[in-house]
Amino acid sequence: MLMIFFDESDTWGDPRIPLYEAVVRVLLEEGIAGATVLRGVLGYGAAHKLTQDALFGSTADRPVAVLSIDREDKLRAVLPKLQPMITEGLVFLAGGEVLHWAGGRAAE
Repeated sequence: MLMIFFDESDTWGDPRIPLYEAVVRVLLEEGIAGATVLRGVLGYGAAHKLTQDALFGSTADRPVAVLSIDREDKLRAVLPKLQPMITEGLVFLAGGEVLHWAGGRAAE
């Protein structure tokens, strides 16, 4: 599993789009099996500054995580395209085992 953490306000490209959208588009274009964007309620990173939802409305500085599942070799192969996009944040690769697959046809 590839996990990428950054702020919701981060953007990429020209015209600027949300970084989470740009990351998911790269993963899709590279044929990665699946990706999900999760919006955090509360978190902090290297700067040790709390980011959270506002009581009324929302802030654009919420933590975001993009989780992606595929074989390790495919995830490592896409890293050179993703790493320049993450100017502030964390990219983490974790091993694991698929215990149940109930979706459509698995990516080759």
